Amino acid sequence: MSENSQNLKPGARAVTGYFYAESYEYLNFATSAQLAHYKFFFKDGEIFTDEALSERTSIDELTAAIKKILNSHKEKISRYLGNLESFETIYKKPKEYPEFMKRHAELKYEISKFYNKISRLQDALITCANEQTALKKPLKRFIAETGAAKSVVAECGAELDDIYAFIQSVKNDKINRNIYMLTMISALLLPLNFITSFFGMNTSGLFLSEYKNATTIVSAFMLVTLIILAICFWLYDKKQE
Repeated sequence: MSENSQNLKPGARAVTGYFYAESYEYLNFATSAQLAHYKFFFKDGEIFTDEALSERTSIDELTAAIKKILNSHKEKISRYLGNLESFETIYKKPKEYPEFMKRHAELKYEISKFYNKISRLQDALITCANEQTALKKPLKRFIAETGAAKSVVAECGAELDDIYAFIQSVKNDKINRNIYMLTMISALLLPLNFITSFFGMNTSGLFLSEYKNATTIVSAFMLVTLIILAICFWLYDKKQE
């Protein structure tokens, strides 16, 4: 990547990475607002802190800056882990589902963004170690640490998705149960609706119309039909289990 492609416009965000200019190479760290912005330039095996290559620095200064950035990342990871530990109790607390669902999208976005940030840092360190042979050994430890941090952040995202999937499955099961109950009620009432509709016709010669206790007979028949249907559905449910 050329130097010109990295000239940032006002308000643009810096990007972590190892970049190539015409006369030098440089390592750029895009840090949070709480940390200083770090930029290290490389030429002929030496390290500088300015683009004019007039202020030399040491490997110790470079590793100290990387260590500070990694410590900041580790603190953020600890906060994410703390949040997830508090969410783990949600499996037994249905009342907390709505609050989690409100925060899920925000947390998912933050974790995904943070994962990309650590990935860019690891890629930059790997490229720097390959290009600057003198830094290969000092950077080996930090490359391993960023890899471990990536794994932890990925696990945080996966656990967040697991909790979300669990809540969704509980909600879907509840919806399915409600639909099932409505279906059963409709199935039970359908024969009764047919019977009442049949005997509610205003036609002559209707079945049982001449009997004094016809209403009692029809009511008993409807009750028996309802009981038989209820038993059939109950036996079907037992068989499905």
